[in-house]
Amino acid sequence: MPKSLLRRYPDQIFGACFLLLNCLLFLPAYLLNLDDTTLLPVAEWLGRDIGLDWQRLLIWRTNLDPWRWNIELILLVALWVNVAYVRRRWLRNLLAAIYLFTVAYYSYEALMVAIYQNEPNFYSHYYLALDGLHFLLEHLQLSLLIYLVGALGIVTVFVVLYGLARLLYHIPLAAALSPWTRRGVGVLAVAALVAIVTLQQTLALPSMVASSLVYKVKANLQRSFQLYAEVTRFDDTQLQQVYNYGDQGLRHKPNLYLIFVESYGSVLYKRPDYRSYYGAILRQLQDRLDGAGWQAVSALSESPTWGGGSWLAYTSALFGLHIDNHPEYLTLFNKYQHATYPHLGNFLKTQGYRDYFLSSISNELSDSDWLNYQRFYNADRWIRYQDLNYQGQLYGWGPSPADQYVLNYARELIHQETAEPFMLFFITQNSHYPFAPIPTFVDDWRTINQSDPAAPSAPTFDAEQISHNLRRQNYANAIHYELDTLIDFVLRAGDEDAIFVFIGDHQPPRVSRRADDLSTPIHIVSRDPQLLAALQQYGFEPGLQVTNLEPALKHEGLYSLLAQTLTTVYGSGQHAHAPVYLPDGFVVEHQAMTQ
Repeated sequence: MPKSLLRRYPDQIFGACFLLLNCLLFLPAYLLNLDDTTLLPVAEWLGRDIGLDWQRLLIWRTNLDPWRWNIELILLVALWVNVAYVRRRWLRNLLAAIYLFTVAYYSYEALMVAIYQNEPNFYSHYYLALDGLHFLLEHLQLSLLIYLVGALGIVTVFVVLYGLARLLYHIPLAAALSPWTRRGVGVLAVAALVAIVTLQQTLALPSMVASSLVYKVKANLQRSFQLYAEVTRFDDTQLQQVYNYGDQGLRHKPNLYLIFVESYGSVLYKRPDYRSYYGAILRQLQDRLDGAGWQAVSALSESPTWGGGSWLAYTSALFGLHIDNHPEYLTLFNKYQHATYPHLGNFLKTQGYRDYFLSSISNELSDSDWLNYQRFYNADRWIRYQDLNYQGQLYGWGPSPADQYVLNYARELIHQETAEPFMLFFITQNSHYPFAPIPTFVDDWRTINQSDPAAPSAPTFDAEQISHNLRRQNYANAIHYELDTLIDFVLRAGDEDAIFVFIGDHQPPRVSRRADDLSTPIHIVSRDPQLLAALQQYGFEPGLQVTNLEPALKHEGLYSLLAQTLTTVYGSGQHAHAPVYLPDGFVVEHQAMTQ
């Protein structure tokens, strides 16, 4: 910047630079929540009763607008402009570097809150990035050029920010400021000190108008050390006893289909347009079930995760544990490579079942990785993409075949392989974000397996370039397709006494909010009225729709619920006590993985 401008307009340049750098810290959170956020805190200005809502305006706001204050920036700038002794060239560079670190941390926090609705945790997110980043990049199917342009863009942004921060801490500029500007910054510094004394740890929260990098990092470290202590002291001695259902006997062994529906969240009940559309779909599907002699009970179940982390949700359900972060999952994954965990599949195997896992993602893992997963979940057979004999179009995440084809093909394959009772586990793929493109539901699933030269060979991930209304419509369409597929799958069942469990893994990202809670729909479909009646005592309602929007159960309670219900309804009667239902899953005081 020309020195003449610095001499003529020092206060204006300083003020604009200070305000810009401060607001830029909060810009990522605003941009990542554009669909639910206003640029100005209008609701707080209007207040709840015509007048201003001063607490929400000045102390905390759920509206993640960028008009907030960073405590450290205020204090460092006040010290810089009011104490000439500290103005040193080396310190100028250090302060600019501190600002860049603050930008990086606030961006990291904004990203975690937007995706998972959880506050940052270094320990958890390190392992999540270590294990999941390469998997994410492979499945995005983006070109190397896009990654290079993205990296160049990030570097450019940080170079510009570094230059602006150096301008803010420009020694001649600070010396040229008027007394009024110095006093104004000093007043802000006093207010920042008052906020530190009065608000303390709450300054770490993203919703606070005044926030502190120091408190944020401190809280993050505390969460990280606490999580590390929890996962390192995990002991399964009591768990092995509690989930020891091997002495139970089933006189009747219906096939069990446990299907997690990707991004199937209770947000479908929380928005008027979704609720109307979703309700109409459920009524149509209910009529189809009734006409074929099938019945259903439904409820809402609280997932351990929000917006992502499907593996946490279905592993919690299978293992009967509340697993809400990746280090907990890794602890289990590593521990049970050569040891046996008494999960739902292993319980059913003691009853003579075969345990099948189905994965349709076309971007295959290595054989060694598949072996590790097979050891962990201890499946008798893992049906992979290469086993599906699929030549048709691929869709969405993965990319993956049409779920309608995958489910029906896998069931035919299983019936060809075994006459024993079985459990089939699958998580759908076609309703994964970005919710488009999706297959067309067809009458004959076999016709899906046809290549189309005009169809794209891979999906395009331009979901962020479309309008929010279109994204919401894409989500509704994807769920409609999945529900059509699942009910059609039931109606085509050759095993008429089968039990179907359809449950959402988590709320959908980008079209739901944390205020929508963590709950997902769960439907259990069967021809056996005794089984469905037994489930109603746990909060399930008859039919596919629910009227009670409070979660009746938790994902981690599903294992013991199914074990108890199956034993109660189909038990041989040789044992006096059925498994105990554990609504919170397995929890051991002072030794639980989670609190």
